[in-house]
Amino acid sequence: MQIGMLKLAGMKNELCAGKLAQALKAVNGVSDANVSFGDSKATVSYNEDLVSTQRLQVAIEDAGYSIAKPVHGEDGNCCGGCGG
Repeated sequence: MQIGMLKLAGMKNELCAGKLAQALKAVNGVSDANVSFGDSKATVSYNEDLVSTQRLQVAIEDAGYSIAKPVHGEDGNCCGGCGG
C-alpha cells in the first residue's frame, strides 16, 4: 500500500473537498482518500500495482480540479520530481 500526498488547486469550499475525495475513492485501487480544504491537500492510500499517480491526477482533473505540486511522500518530503 502506498500513501501519497497531493497539493491541490481549484477547491472553493468543503463541498469541493468532499466531491474530490469521492472521485478519488472511486478509482480502482484506491482504498482511502482524505481531502482537506483548509490545507488544499489530498492524502490517498492506494495499491501501486493497480493505480498510478498519473491515474490519480486524471481523476482529480476529471472532477474539475488540479494538482498544484507533484506528488510527495507520506512524510511530506519531496519526491524528487519537482526539484524542491
